[in-house]
Amino acid sequence: MKTILIILDGVSEEKNILLNNMTPLEYANTKVLNKIISEGSKSKTTFYPPNKEPDSLNCILSILGLEESLIPRNRAYLESLAAGVKVEEDEAVLRCNIVRIKDNVLESFNGSGLTSEEMKNFALNVKTNDNIKFYHINDYRNLIVVKKTKDLPLLKDIPPHENIGQNIEGILENIKDINILNEFTEKNQFEFKGNNYMFYPWGISEAVKLPSFSVLHNKTCSCVGSAEIIKGIAKAMEIDLVELKNSTGDTDTDLFEKAHAVLRETKTHDVVIAHINGTDEVSHRKDTFGKVKFIEKIDKEFLNEIYNNNDKNTKIIIVSDHQTSSITGKHEKGFVDVIMNK
Repeated sequence: MKTILIILDGVSEEKNILLNNMTPLEYANTKVLNKIISEGSKSKTTFYPPNKEPDSLNCILSILGLEESLIPRNRAYLESLAAGVKVEEDEAVLRCNIVRIKDNVLESFNGSGLTSEEMKNFALNVKTNDNIKFYHINDYRNLIVVKKTKDLPLLKDIPPHENIGQNIEGILENIKDINILNEFTEKNQFEFKGNNYMFYPWGISEAVKLPSFSVLHNKTCSCVGSAEIIKGIAKAMEIDLVELKNSTGDTDTDLFEKAHAVLRETKTHDVVIAHINGTDEVSHRKDTFGKVKFIEKIDKEFLNEIYNNNDKNTKIIIVSDHQTSSITGKHEKGFVDVIMNK
């Protein structure tokens, strides 16, 4: 039997008073999803390991069958694989967001107020030295690669999307103890259209080796997704990765393209993973009704195509890797939805 595993990143969350005490998934008008549930099943579970945070790295690798001991500390190395950035054994790699600061408070984790082109232009003018390499990935997302030092592993993991509204001095306190990172952040602050921005490095990572999907499950696997995390996982686990032309890791993604790619891949693979990241991004932006609207778009443009055009012997599994609250904008440690056809 073929399997289509659909990961709707961060789609699950607790009941929301703005939605008549329903979750966005319950509130949304999802005819296809409701039909799959009526013919199959819907349950709740958690995917994050007991000693790990509920983020995409930990949860997706758990969904794919990795033991907790094999899950790396952070995801920057996997994103470097996705971007084709080489990281040597004596180097560390960190994610680097363009963040916005107002009145000494972290106001935005994703360069809010800047266009994609403006973010790219500012990234092209980042100041570095011989000990640090900077790579622009897309929009507010960047990577930096540095030589390992004794103090780098002491860097605290402070994700910007989990710390909106916090004092920037407190967030940067640990960075100030690491000269190379402190110098980088001090040199790479800028003002534009009355807003203050900074390139903020976080989430230290290093090269790791993950078991292949075929070794773990004795099945062939393909992946359809645009977010760096899922592409990096696919490359690390030797999962075939589909090239997409118009898909993104946000709500502007081409869901028809993804659906048709999934259907094609089921003809040549035992398992096809489809990852949709926009549900997580819109949640981090605290846009509850935007999340509902995007869920409805997924149902109409993606699930409808999959449901009506796949082999009826194909197993469809729809999961949320973790909760992402559209009220707080943060990942939460609650139960997530698991939906299967019959």
